[in-house]
Amino acid sequence: MKKKILATFLSAVTLVSCGSALAANYSDVNQSAWYSSYVNKISELNAFSGYEDGTFRPDNQITQEEFIKTVVCLICGELNESNAPTVKNTWNSKWSSWAVPYLDKAFELGLITEQDTKFKLVGIPCTRGEMAKVITRAVEYLKEEPVADTSTYIAKLNDYDRMKEEYKPYVLQAYAKGILSGYDDGTFRDDGLLTRAEASSVLVRLIDKSERVNADETLYDYFGRKVTFTEPLRTDVPEQYQVSISDHDVISQANYNESVQLGGTPSDYCLSRSKAMMFEDLVLQSIRYDGDTITLTVPDLLPQSQRWAISIAYWDTDKDYDFTTMKSHYVGEPGTFEFNDIKVLEEISIKVLPLNSSSFTSGIFIDNGVNLSLERREKPLVDFNNAQTTFEWVQGQGYKDYFKDYVFDENKYEFELSW
Repeated sequence: MKKKILATFLSAVTLVSCGSALAANYSDVNQSAWYSSYVNKISELNAFSGYEDGTFRPDNQITQEEFIKTVVCLICGELNESNAPTVKNTWNSKWSSWAVPYLDKAFELGLITEQDTKFKLVGIPCTRGEMAKVITRAVEYLKEEPVADTSTYIAKLNDYDRMKEEYKPYVLQAYAKGILSGYDDGTFRDDGLLTRAEASSVLVRLIDKSERVNADETLYDYFGRKVTFTEPLRTDVPEQYQVSISDHDVISQANYNESVQLGGTPSDYCLSRSKAMMFEDLVLQSIRYDGDTITLTVPDLLPQSQRWAISIAYWDTDKDYDFTTMKSHYVGEPGTFEFNDIKVLEEISIKVLPLNSSSFTSGIFIDNGVNLSLERREKPLVDFNNAQTTFEWVQGQGYKDYFKDYVFDENKYEFELSW
């Protein structure tokens, strides 16, 4: 049953009914504006009305009373005898008489609690933080399952650390639901004042899931939590080292979908070559070979789907060695490591592998031996897998230093560096 929704009234201005009004009919709403489609829908719902002069005034602030009334009407219909509030707030509110029933209903629905004392104030603009709180509680009232893990959205909010603690869980949940999207600079601005344009977008997304941000993105199971194809799989690492499912070597989202249907998981797939080498290069730069000791550092930056595979092949004697006496060390986890008695180095191999596969797209190798012989090189070489060239190994040097003056033969190989 369609619910009859009463238009929100601004007390200082007489509004006109806009049951058939669209953004195109408002003289101050440009069709190219980000909010125009939301204004269209909110007008079709009669949730907001335009003004007598044919304007919508998208930048006007909306008061707490107006916002509460609109949310109440959207989720349970205009108040009448059948759905009148059965509880009364205990604030002795000085809200206007038209607004008090909606305040009482908001208490009944759980949109406001006794602790939300800012709503005691009369006629003040609604802040974005209070809006997030009410909207998230409205989602709960509508029986939507909450998002269990919202931690991945912290990195998307550049002002998260400056946000008031009371708003953080509500903002994260509303972001995870796709109801909020913030500003172009990545901030949410919880202390900002809510405008009619912003309220329109939030309210439309509340009741129409197809309008939510990333609503058309498929969610994938990633070790027990749901993620989109492009969101960071770890947010506890610097942004440069954040990767997503799209950074796995699966070509495209369509290809990944097909792989999943056949039983594949992220733990079966390599990282793309550039991303894998980005991590491997950090280990390369950390390696020191002094005397008979090798030290190296393996960073804790990989996504959960990947693992380290670092091996050192060597002899612990500097004379009469052969392949049957070669020894090795293996590193498969982050940390700082030291290995002694490395008299003669054969090779150091650095690779990032999927958890459930030995396949790899990239590898960095330090070679100290001549292939198929026991002959030692005067200086070890470093080889970047498939780069069609080698360099003399310089301790502490990384990929960018080796290749800064190198010109690839475009007819043979096209190497993409994206970090």
